[in-house]
Amino acid sequence: MKKKQWMVAMGLFLSVFMLAGSASALNLRFNVMYSPKHPLCKEVFDPWANEVKKVTEGRVKVTMFYSNALFKPKDALDAVSSRVGDIGIVLPVYARSRLILNSVMDQPMVAGEKALQNSEALWEMYQSTPELQNELKSVKVLWSYMNPAFQLHFTKKEVKNLQELQNVIISAGGATQTQILRLLGASPEAMPMVEVFLAMQKGVVEGCFLPYAPLRTQKIADLTRFHTNANLMAASFFISVNKDAWDKISDQDKKAIEAISGLAAAKKSGQVFDAAQKGDVAWMAKKGDKFFSLSPDQKKLWAEKIAPVRNQWIEEAKAKGYADPQKLLDKALAVMAEKSR
Repeated sequence: MKKKQWMVAMGLFLSVFMLAGSASALNLRFNVMYSPKHPLCKEVFDPWANEVKKVTEGRVKVTMFYSNALFKPKDALDAVSSRVGDIGIVLPVYARSRLILNSVMDQPMVAGEKALQNSEALWEMYQSTPELQNELKSVKVLWSYMNPAFQLHFTKKEVKNLQELQNVIISAGGATQTQILRLLGASPEAMPMVEVFLAMQKGVVEGCFLPYAPLRTQKIADLTRFHTNANLMAASFFISVNKDAWDKISDQDKKAIEAISGLAAAKKSGQVFDAAQKGDVAWMAKKGDKFFSLSPDQKKLWAEKIAPVRNQWIEEAKAKGYADPQKLLDKALAVMAEKSR
């Protein structure tokens, strides 16, 4: 009888101990803009969350909130800073007035075709530039990444040079994209991506200004036949954690989490983007699509045409008090060139 009572007591003790341990674990809520089936979630974010639990021996856990369940991408910086969510993806494009310097890699024809090189360059820029870190001082940046460059995609028209682009009606998803297309001589039509397929199907637009990534999932690739690889722009993403939440983590666990984040996570994010794009491009090629890349002369000419967008960024950065934004832009171009070799 005593043995049975002892076993019951031990069972209760262990249950209480396990519950106490579970209750003491820090749970970080990670808001992502993608669905659970997105390659980045399946191959980067979910495995990273599992690894956090492993390297901290359960003291820190990450719970995923997909498809903007906690907040929208445009609100990410404030939402993470105020702990509406503990971890989020901050895009400078949605906080340009506050993250003007961190949008340096987003400037026209700075980033390249491959997300891996873009992501490596962005992380190096952030790590080596105090001014970039200062803009994001309200959060703790775990890693950053970029997507493959935006290209031009057409239904019926081959575009190999600037002359062939003149007055072509192309969908654009934002102010910067619209400005770039207008400077290149095209006729931009502003619309959200969800409307592009129907607009192309009806002939309202002749092409679109997007990365390859969404073309197949949005059925746009069913309509496009010609693609011009001009590497016109890309977007920066910063995986950021609330500072108060980060400060609750022990130094030992912080180091463990940083070891699986940083450059390693940046590279993995880029590799996953590139692998997905490679598969989609192969599928498009199999159905007979044609792909063109700008000649060196055309690339130089296009870069000259979109220079006003960069110049506007320089003036905005100066207005924010940064003395030499051109130097920062030159550094980004140099780092990108080094990564692309």
